[in-house]
Amino acid sequence: MSKHVISIAIAVLIPLLAFAATPYKTRPLTPPPVLTGLEDHEPPPAVYPPYHFDDVDGVDLVGDTMIVGYTWYEYQHNSQIGRQIVLDNEGYIQLVWTNGLDAGYIDRHIYYNFISPEGIQGWPYYGTPVESAQRGGFTTMAVDDNGVAYVTFHQILPTGSQNPHSAVAVDFFPRTGAFLTTEIPWYNGQDLDYIWPRIAMKTDGEVLVTSVGSEATGQTWTLGTFNWSTYTMDFTPQVLTPPNFAQICNEVAASDVSNRVGGAWTATIEGAGGWDIRSMVDDDGLDLNFDNDWNVTNFLPPELSYLPDTLLANGDTLRAYADVSLFFDSEDYIHIAFTTPRWFELEGGMVYINASLIWHWTERYPNDYQLIANAFDPENTVSCGNWAFRAQRPCLGQDPATGYLYCMYQEFDVDTSAISAGGYPSGEIKISVSTDNGLTWAEGTNITNSVTPSNAAPGECFSEAYPSMAEVVDGNCHILYILDLDAGGSPVGFGVATDNPVVYHKVPVDEIATSPIVDTPVFHVEHLPPPLSTDPGDGSQPNSFALYQNTPNPFNPTTSITFGLETISDVRLSVYNLMGEQIATLVEGVYSIGQHTVQFDGSELASGVYIYRLEAGNRTLEKKMLLVK
Repeated sequence: MSKHVISIAIAVLIPLLAFAATPYKTRPLTPPPVLTGLEDHEPPPAVYPPYHFDDVDGVDLVGDTMIVGYTWYEYQHNSQIGRQIVLDNEGYIQLVWTNGLDAGYIDRHIYYNFISPEGIQGWPYYGTPVESAQRGGFTTMAVDDNGVAYVTFHQILPTGSQNPHSAVAVDFFPRTGAFLTTEIPWYNGQDLDYIWPRIAMKTDGEVLVTSVGSEATGQTWTLGTFNWSTYTMDFTPQVLTPPNFAQICNEVAASDVSNRVGGAWTATIEGAGGWDIRSMVDDDGLDLNFDNDWNVTNFLPPELSYLPDTLLANGDTLRAYADVSLFFDSEDYIHIAFTTPRWFELEGGMVYINASLIWHWTERYPNDYQLIANAFDPENTVSCGNWAFRAQRPCLGQDPATGYLYCMYQEFDVDTSAISAGGYPSGEIKISVSTDNGLTWAEGTNITNSVTPSNAAPGECFSEAYPSMAEVVDGNCHILYILDLDAGGSPVGFGVATDNPVVYHKVPVDEIATSPIVDTPVFHVEHLPPPLSTDPGDGSQPNSFALYQNTPNPFNPTTSITFGLETISDVRLSVYNLMGEQIATLVEGVYSIGQHTVQFDGSELASGVYIYRLEAGNRTLEKKMLLVK
């Protein structure tokens, strides 16, 4: 059977998903085997085509799919995928991916393809190479207003340094596939490996690129402009963040309505395991200044003085996973989506092996944290594999016609009757929508609905993995992912190598459910980040919807809590313990515009951290207070 015949067969059957059950005990939240794609490996176990799809069941695809290429190297990124698909101004879909050309790990390049508004591919079922380096990989892309693609990746050149370095390749004309590559100048002239680059296109045609050093050398940021007289990129000197700020997760975004740019990354928590999410915004996009970075999550570290009360001594029981999606909406507000597993420091890590939550935060409502996806199931002991959780890899976008926000993510199917022969689960792709600027999110719609046959052999799995979504939604969500035919991720030792389709998936927004709404639990943070700017957002207005820090804090036994309303509202102000149990209702009823202050008496409570939560309609705000007796 020819590869094109197999392509057509797979295109008909494309959706995927399944789960593998391998229970195991608490594990620490440590980095995964960090891959640069440049490691020397023995050839992995491999299963070659033709593959068999005789037992596919439960296929209920939402939207349409098209195979745009293949790859033996399914592992697109270590963590957050970034933007590998762009809808340009002329309605073309432009896509990039890491293409493993054989079952080994060495012959690997960046490939590019496009799809015309009429649905015609530039290089049908195959794509075209972007670079000619050794083992190029870990790519993302941005496109300028003229439709010219700027593709970033890291590479190692045949001559010169053997360290991998980030580079940017620019298409000579829109959608020609004739790329001209410039390596980003080394930081301070040092031959260090700066890899896993991300790229965003500014309104002035300049690009922002960030890379991470794999040897704790920090995270670099640079601005670049294509010089059409020399056919190369001109870059500004790189700015460096401290090593502890940057791990394997980094993301950038640029506004379409101003010159604002932003970045987000994982940051180690001092004196504790796991990571926070940190971010920064530069309003003019000209001087990349990290003095204004802030802690988005600010998780409370353990406090051993509270022992033997282990619940209180653990501090916050969430930590950031290496996922963060950054996006500026059509009104110039920044949005951040991120993933958190449950973390119990004193117990040594994650008690709930695959459990995870996907959250949303926006500059528009800086005191709100809303849940996008709830994949927290303590009873389920199915292992999702190394450094993987049940719901992960969020990617944000917006339909400017409606203002609706969309978040695409991967979620594993934990049905133990649908699991690969290697013992690994398969992934599904879901999309959640917010019709109120991110205040609430609908439960995700499963757009793939594939079922991997029980004990499926390599070539018979349907695991949608490593997804990326275009940030512009035009009545359709545009998604790129790998259809992994043996679930797990062979480059990190899970599953075997297969020749996997690279799938473009178009999903009409009319088929994405806007209800029911995901219930949001209390988000435990030490303190909430301030509004980023007085330009977008109304957080600085005196009569805005707001919840203020109690005073005094710490307190014993009474404290004052103040909240503000911009409209007459039916409100409820409640107090919870760290287990999420409600212990008091301070306010319940209709209140007028302006600020209101109430007293809380903790005489009957034990010392510890408590959450107070303000609710008004579908809006909620939470803060922490500390009772010390």
